[in-house]
Amino acid sequence: MGDMMGKNYEVIKDETVGKNVRYVSFMGQLQRYDLAILDDHEDVNKKLIINMRKNRCLSIDKQDLHNKGVIEHTFNEANMEADEIRHFLQDIL
Repeated sequence: MGDMMGKNYEVIKDETVGKNVRYVSFMGQLQRYDLAILDDHEDVNKKLIINMRKNRCLSIDKQDLHNKGVIEHTFNEANMEADEIRHFLQDIL
């Protein structure tokens, strides 16, 4: 489709979507968490959670929330920290 700095690429999708973003900072027993939460326009049942302290994001729903390892792996958190995030997100999802 185009040429940018000598590299060819084909744009598959290019859209601008207006979003409401909820910014939440909370202090757990172990550390502070800063999250941005928005609806996932690809799947209406999921939320896009951005961990702003770790620069990582995760699309998740209530069912995914209970799958051990998802938050641990994606946000690069230890089990105890992931449990704090998981507990907090239970009321949001």
